[in-house]
Amino acid sequence: MLQEILTHTPLWVWFILLFLVSRGMKASKDRVMSFKSMVILPVFMLLWSLQGIYQHFGMQAAVIVCWSTGCLLGLGLIFVFGNKQAMSLLPDGQLHMRGSWKPMILLLTMFSIKYVENVIVAMKPALKTEIGFVSTTCLIYGLMNGLFLANLLRVIYLTSIKNASTPPQTV
Repeated sequence: MLQEILTHTPLWVWFILLFLVSRGMKASKDRVMSFKSMVILPVFMLLWSLQGIYQHFGMQAAVIVCWSTGCLLGLGLIFVFGNKQAMSLLPDGQLHMRGSWKPMILLLTMFSIKYVENVIVAMKPALKTEIGFVSTTCLIYGLMNGLFLANLLRVIYLTSIKNASTPPQTV
């Protein structure tokens, strides 16, 4: 059965896995990033999550509430327990990110959740209407997105503080 699942997985799914692993490897080392490059991963994960939710469950109120609840929970976890020294804004506006394996774990967890959810729905399409499955899946997607979005919000916060403390330039 596992072989059947793997052979019926579209090729593009494995390219997404390679992309996520490469991003996780980069995140394991200290690096300097621009704001634009920092935005790519959280936005990709957000869109990928919302695409899956829309495709399988639609954008019903209960779906959005479960996803939003998970997202707020993820944001809260990072703001309470996250490492505030993991990122800093450099004078030139670039971001210094300390290396960590946590992003790799989050990326592979999100990939696994999405992969398993797709396999389960393909095998038992009726689950798309079961409230327990739908709410749990949306809550987990939201939680994972909240974890990713927390870093993006921190970057926006750091950038806004720097911009607020910089005197306006006259021309």
